Amino acid sequence: PHLVAAPPPRPGARSPRPMATCYAAHAVQRLLDLPGDDPRLDRLAATAVLVEQESRLPGYWSSAEMTCVMEDALRLQQISMSLFENATDNGDDLRGSLEQHHPALEAAALHAAFEQMREAVRRGRPLPGREELLLGVARSLMKREFAEAPQVAAAVASVLARGG
Repeated sequence: PHLVAAPPPRPGARSPRPMATCYAAHAVQRLLDLPGDDPRLDRLAATAVLVEQESRLPGYWSSAEMTCVMEDALRLQQISMSLFENATDNGDDLRGSLEQHHPALEAAALHAAFEQMREAVRRGRPLPGREELLLGVARSLMKREFAEAPQVAAAVASVLARGG
């Protein structure tokens, strides 16, 4: 399996469409709802290290379990990409179908968290702590800057209160 890095925003790209912002807010809410000790975050951190090692030395050392872990990360990526393509391409309406989208929104949040961890590994930096991870995911998905976790929670609440 091959994971690609999330593309950076295009220079001069328009701000996200309202539905994409709505999806992003719901995805970030999923991360806000996760307990800090959720084992999926630990698994994603290990996967980030594995993926970066594999990208530097392909096939050097792998096992069936490692392949399975990488395939899980690839699945998160595919679900996340299809969710946001759907939101931006055809304006799918989340209202009334939130339960239907819950697994995809959670996958989008986890994939964004994985990308934050992967970038830290790529740059030789420590893995992000809970707040740093939340800020990075919120910046990535909501396409704006945040200074602290309460600011993220307030922005998410604001989008959701407007009918997101």
